[in-house]
Amino acid sequence: MSRYSLITILLLAATSVNLAQGADESRFTKTNSRSQYVHWIDLYDAGDKRIDPTAETAPPYSPQFTCGRCHDYKAIVTGHHFNGIDKTSSAGRPGEPWIWTDERTGTQIPMSYRGWMGTYDPGALGISTREFVLKFGSHLPGGGPGEAVPPVPEKAGEAEAKAAEESKEAIEAKRWKLSGLLNVDCMICHSNDHAYSQEVWWNQIQNENFAWAATAALGIGDVEGKVSDLKDDFDPATAAADSKEKLPVTKYNLARINGEKKVFFDVILKPDNNACYYCHSTHAAGEHAPADWTQDEDVHLRAGFSCADCHSNGIAHHTVRGFEGEVHPTGEDVATLSCRGCHMNDEHGGGRMGAPKPLHKGLVPLHFERLSCTACHSGRKLEGEAELIQTSLANGLGLPAHHVGDVPPGIKAPVLVRDQGMLYPHRAVWPAFWGQMSGETITPLNPEAVYEATRRTFRVKRGSNLSETIMDVKLNASDKQEALGEERAKVKEEELTEEEKAKLEELTATRARENWQQTLVGGLTAVKELITAEGAEPVFVSAGKVYKLSGEKSVESFEHVAAEPYLWKFAHDVRPARESLGVGAKGCYDCHSLGAPLFASTVTAVGQTPDDEPVSHAMHELAGYDKLKLDVWALSFLGRPAFKYYGYAAMGLVSLVLLAYVLRGIASVLGLIHRK
Repeated sequence: MSRYSLITILLLAATSVNLAQGADESRFTKTNSRSQYVHWIDLYDAGDKRIDPTAETAPPYSPQFTCGRCHDYKAIVTGHHFNGIDKTSSAGRPGEPWIWTDERTGTQIPMSYRGWMGTYDPGALGISTREFVLKFGSHLPGGGPGEAVPPVPEKAGEAEAKAAEESKEAIEAKRWKLSGLLNVDCMICHSNDHAYSQEVWWNQIQNENFAWAATAALGIGDVEGKVSDLKDDFDPATAAADSKEKLPVTKYNLARINGEKKVFFDVILKPDNNACYYCHSTHAAGEHAPADWTQDEDVHLRAGFSCADCHSNGIAHHTVRGFEGEVHPTGEDVATLSCRGCHMNDEHGGGRMGAPKPLHKGLVPLHFERLSCTACHSGRKLEGEAELIQTSLANGLGLPAHHVGDVPPGIKAPVLVRDQGMLYPHRAVWPAFWGQMSGETITPLNPEAVYEATRRTFRVKRGSNLSETIMDVKLNASDKQEALGEERAKVKEEELTEEEKAKLEELTATRARENWQQTLVGGLTAVKELITAEGAEPVFVSAGKVYKLSGEKSVESFEHVAAEPYLWKFAHDVRPARESLGVGAKGCYDCHSLGAPLFASTVTAVGQTPDDEPVSHAMHELAGYDKLKLDVWALSFLGRPAFKYYGYAAMGLVSLVLLAYVLRGIASVLGLIHRK
């Protein structure tokens, strides 16, 4: 064989290997450019079949098979926003829970599939993934519970098989077949088209049109019909073409379709802040909340940053959360995307994106060992009481509604608590639920089952809530006579004196408290039928307390770990440096003074039911600080300026004495030299 033939064979072999490798690498497409690729793409349905968008009976597009044609969908669904239900994924640092709120029963249960301490697994409470989606779908990006269809257990016997067919699991399996899966909707975050509507997304989910939600929300097609109107046993295959009962119909927008029947997707690589804000906004609530227009955005956003500059990710969508010590699933070093890593960490290349290095002039280094950056720089400043706030996930911010400050669940912030010796600001929510107590263990009962068991007892009207029902007390004639006397009880309300009105208000409050006690007894009695654990007793947890029956017509309350607040750290909004603690006229006295808000502010538990004596703690108690030591340390700062002056004076005096002795020494030496 000639050497030329040998070279040819080797080149062909090398080319074959490269082609094989190229084939593997090109399974998913990328441009490797910072320019934005223009997406004119074919649509594919949930069966991975190409869609003709001009057809009258076109199915909705599937993000899994449409976007997944070029992008690794299996990798995407492992990302932090979608993998909560995956028990093999890392739980990560505890974050904001999903809060199951039901005003009809005074319920607010912090939930998470991640197993964070203080939260409850929805499945353990008998809440199916479908129920979870229908409850929280407004702020779910798809995937996770939206694609978790549990198998229906098979039963051997005829009776068991019939029971299985009528079971909740079997009925929901039929509903899943009609609604389709709720895929991860890539365009929730990556749409550059401001016509994308989360409100439409939520409407479609409420209609059980899971598979149609992405199409309708993006606005590339209109959807007619509701799966929620169809019976459980509806069979699309046998339905007549002109029947009113049929699956939703999709009509695509022809203006978005080209001659090749490809559809235009206005895609953006880096999500816009507006997409992040939909799920990650907070709103100051409560009676004394400041007006929204007086509040500034996070200092980083005002400087021109986007959320995704710091909270970035690759195709696997493991979004960097940005806390110190974070270990990224990819193994990448993300230290420079935390506060310290970006602003102070020279070792890992701090100063990214032009981040200034703070001087912290005059600040004792001990502060950096005891305080997180966010303790001084994040959230609104404390002014005596942790404030009531609302969040997107808990209160449905981002959707049009008549939002008022007292819409549950009540969340308080900032709550300063230590973690491994470091002080961090947290948000806090107090669990409230009807549950069962077995020994020292308290667990919630299924919230929907509780409503069914108590609705005849509570009699909460449509549009009202349990608290309003309890407080809706009408004083009768004898009540007014008791408070005002027989003569004044007949006087019209507008003619009563302020003192008399106060007496009636006090009596109304007394009757409401009595009504609440009766309601508690009735509710605890009603949920007895839901108790499953042998020897367990019914309890109601709310605002830091646990209530249980004490006899037939009274209740007793006590504190328990199950009633303690669930806390999660927060970092945004970051205030400008000039608004941080320790800066400005007060300086050190922001924290080191008697009654300093950082330690003396109070945190009062919030529930959905009346409570004359709500659980309240000073911030230093929650943080585990000794008040006496704090006060002694604060008092020492009162003499700090004088101490400085005394110190300077003493140093000057000592310097003069030393100088005098030095001069005398020099004079002695000179005299000795002169004599010689």
